Amino acid sequence: MAEHREPLWLGIATTAVPKDGQRRWRPGAHYRRIARAALSHGLRVCLFDPGRQAVWSRLSAYTPVDPARPDGDWQPAHVPFPDVIYENVYVHLAVKGYSAPLRAEARRRGVPLFNPMLPGKWQMISFLRRAGLDRFAPETESLTTSEHLWQALERWKTVYVKPSGGYGGMNVHRLELLPGDRVRVRADRRGGRVRTWERVLTRPQLASFVRSLRGRYLVQRGLRLLQVGGRKVDFRVVLHRDHRGQWQLVGIVPKLAAVDGVVTNIIAGGERWTLEQLEAAARREGKDVPVDQLVQAAQTIAEALSDRYKTVGLVGFDMAVEEGGHVRMIEMNPKPARSLLDRSMLEKLASCQAGFARYLARR
Repeated sequence: MAEHREPLWLGIATTAVPKDGQRRWRPGAHYRRIARAALSHGLRVCLFDPGRQAVWSRLSAYTPVDPARPDGDWQPAHVPFPDVIYENVYVHLAVKGYSAPLRAEARRRGVPLFNPMLPGKWQMISFLRRAGLDRFAPETESLTTSEHLWQALERWKTVYVKPSGGYGGMNVHRLELLPGDRVRVRADRRGGRVRTWERVLTRPQLASFVRSLRGRYLVQRGLRLLQVGGRKVDFRVVLHRDHRGQWQLVGIVPKLAAVDGVVTNIIAGGERWTLEQLEAAARREGKDVPVDQLVQAAQTIAEALSDRYKTVGLVGFDMAVEEGGHVRMIEMNPKPARSLLDRSMLEKLASCQAGFARYLARR
């Protein structure tokens, strides 16, 4: 473990800091929330860009001008390597290894860093199977050939083909078996574009579709998702560990796909509702939302993750309720978007993040 000094430093790794070293600056609201919450745990907070560090022993960072007033101005400072680190680099940069040198240095120094790199979609399915929790996952296979995909369509009638390492609903395709050995293929985001893409393919044309996919893809049974107002619904369930290392529910956010939409991601045409809105609309259609089951399933998976990955602190699960009432995990988001959360959820998130940082530093 790193040598503890007073005060203890919580370093937040982010690219959202000025590039020109300006003398006075105010970070985004959530970073200020974390810094406020950190005061009660005896932590000082600094923000730094992990890709712009020349010397790890003396970070170029931003800290509050007045440590007791983190809502005021912040200024450039050189700080020692933090006692605990919250790595909050954008997911597309993290995937490309932007934070890899920081992670390596933290390991070398024995400094806890959250969140660690977590399994991708396929690895997550394998993890659930090993943990005896595959009941929460839809039937999923690694996509190999067009014949394999055709067999999955014959078995399940509707399947989703998705990249193992994707995010934001990008290149997620829904395939539906039609009469006459035809397949309807639809995507909300494909090839970097945010617009509906749809084709009806013959069985021979399906081989060309499979060849067009780049990288590793999965084929997953199409879930019979709960529908409200004719729109499919899933639930973002966000959890974070607290100052005791225990998982706490930050919030549940229902997301509704566009009519005939493939995914519920907001960028792909989905819509965010409050849980109260969704429950009221579902009741008008004689449907129940099993909130307790959603939370229990998410917490069970999160606890299994933290047993394996000791510094995991934040997870966002996209959870599904099938029309028959079964609760499933569609996928796990290691960096769930804060934009889905309301103010009370954000306050709780910041409180948990500061508390969990203190928990890790104490250990």
